[in-house]
Amino acid sequence: MADQLRIRASHTIAVLLPLLLIGAGALKAAEVTAESIIDQASALRDASSRVPVGARVLSSDCSDIALPGLSFRYRCSVRYDPAPPRPGTAPAPGGTP
Repeated sequence: MADQLRIRASHTIAVLLPLLLIGAGALKAAEVTAESIIDQASALRDASSRVPVGARVLSSDCSDIALPGLSFRYRCSVRYDPAPPRPGTAPAPGGTP
């Protein structure tokens, strides 16, 4: 009986721990967004320049927005971890304004 409880408890921990870690990571993440009428690279560069120095970039996402008259606007978002880097780790590229 005790062995079954230990197995069940370890199985529960194995299932819940990754979910808790994912949730904790999502709570720490922040996001900046920028738009450009020039091109996608400009929007991404602008959003990246708004990431605080020392933050770790987690991901980026860009989209094209169609406007009337066959023109486009480009929107890019950069997700980052605002926590300061641990000692011995380098800051994320694009983290300096």
